[in-house]
Amino acid sequence: MYGIGGLKAQSREYAAELDTNYIMIGDQINFRMKVKAEPGLKIVFPQLKDTLAKGVEIISGPVRDSIKEKDGRILVQESYVITSFDSGVFMIPPMPIEIQQESYNNTLRTDPLELIVNTFVVDPQKGNFDIVMPLAAPWTFAEILPYLLWTLLGVVVILLIIWIIKVRKSRKSLFGHEKPAIPPYVLAMKALEEIKKEKLWQSGKTKEYYTQLTDTIRNYLDGELGISAMEQTSFETLQSLEKCEKVNAKQRDKLADMFETADYVKFAKAEPLQDENVRNLDIAYDFVQETNDTIREEKEKERLERELKEQQEREAAEKAAAEAAKSEEEKKN
Repeated sequence: MYGIGGLKAQSREYAAELDTNYIMIGDQINFRMKVKAEPGLKIVFPQLKDTLAKGVEIISGPVRDSIKEKDGRILVQESYVITSFDSGVFMIPPMPIEIQQESYNNTLRTDPLELIVNTFVVDPQKGNFDIVMPLAAPWTFAEILPYLLWTLLGVVVILLIIWIIKVRKSRKSLFGHEKPAIPPYVLAMKALEEIKKEKLWQSGKTKEYYTQLTDTIRNYLDGELGISAMEQTSFETLQSLEKCEKVNAKQRDKLADMFETADYVKFAKAEPLQDENVRNLDIAYDFVQETNDTIREEKEKERLERELKEQQEREAAEKAAAEAAKSEEEKKN
């Protein structure tokens, strides 16, 4: 059942209506304004805000819609969702609907509507009571099984993560013993041999040749001498070498020539002579070999000094023990 107020003007029909004139407190219904008129007219409905009337609140809207009727006229309507939280009888006032066309404008007014809002009746003898909840049914194994499986999977994942963390902390390989680290000297010499075999500059790849050559030396400096050459420019690397006691001035000068040639090739696209390419590879070989020899000699010297010191300490301890024993013997006599 719904309420409607409307009139006819020429070939136009207009109205305001409710889904129903009777609701309970808090119920939501639709309020619509309609105009059915010939095509080409502009229909302007009133813009409603928070309330439709005193005690009647607007929840949402407006929603506009238009339909072409069989007789050629257009049905235009706007709807709002309304409600009321007070009981009583509320009057919805007439709504002005403006019809605009070229020759004149006309304002139509709908009939007022009556909305009755009722409340719930509470028996004073019984009072309010809770809604009856559904009866609890016992769980079956099929219902519990998915939760058990997910819980078990979670426990396995947590244990696996803990195991991996412990293995990494102990620096052990997950699949066996870790291989001993390859010395920087061996890696550098192997890389230089590969560069020599590839014959890059002979096939026109001069830039790749010098890139691999300088990267090999930079990696060697990082691993053997502790110089972060891979993160430095050529100039910064040579500055770091000046502070390194294991590299002499002659070795630094040769390495500077190699880096300078490499920079010209990589950034200025220069093409060195064949003799220069061979000489720079020899410089790299000599630098790695000579610095490695120096490091080995220093380590051997340190080892001998350490052994000599340990021997002297042992002899001193033995001498002190012998003197103590002799003194003790003299006291007894």
